[in-house]
Amino acid sequence: MRVALLAIALMGLVLGANAGAVDLTSSNFDAEVFESGKAAFVKFLAPWCSMKPAWDKLGDEYKSSKTVIIADVDCTKEQDLCQKYGVQGYPTIKYFTGATAATGDAYQGGRDYDTLSKWAKDNLGPTCGAENIDLCTDDQKAIIKEKQALSDADLDAEIAAAEGEIKQADTDLEELLKSLQAQYEAGKKAKDDTIAEKSPALALLRSVKRAKTGGAKTEL
Repeated sequence: MRVALLAIALMGLVLGANAGAVDLTSSNFDAEVFESGKAAFVKFLAPWCSMKPAWDKLGDEYKSSKTVIIADVDCTKEQDLCQKYGVQGYPTIKYFTGATAATGDAYQGGRDYDTLSKWAKDNLGPTCGAENIDLCTDDQKAIIKEKQALSDADLDAEIAAAEGEIKQADTDLEELLKSLQAQYEAGKKAKDDTIAEKSPALALLRSVKRAKTGGAKTEL
């Protein structure tokens, strides 16, 4: 009996080790999300907000899918990656397809398994790309044909240029946020200085007002 229970427990551990979503890091994110040709449903999480077991069950459902990847990013370990994709709370769920923004679009639906599964089936099918040319518009097909004629070096150069523009946009945003933070801190200091300077005189003025009002009532 004990042997049978032990075998069942070990089987559960083996299955559990391979269960759930794919773990993404800065080293494999681009390959899995942008270069695999799959639509990606990605949960950016902290271990204490992981949405288990619904998300793991969804990962199991798509474990062998050739068109969809269900993935996790642990933001306590991949802080730069989570910052890059605009994660501000946990868990944040984004999806990446050929039609979404480069930083992904936010998933706003329910977080139980049934809702997640239905949404994935309705929204994460194959999308336009060199691997799925039949799903492309005529304009998209023309662009793909044009880019397929490029040499590997030229194609790499265009990819690098586009990635550079995205990285520069990230840098510009960071600089803007720093500037806004500096302006906020300067404005807050000016406010605090004004309060510190004017409060004593204001307190005296209010005391005079109270005394005058109280004196008028006494005379009546």
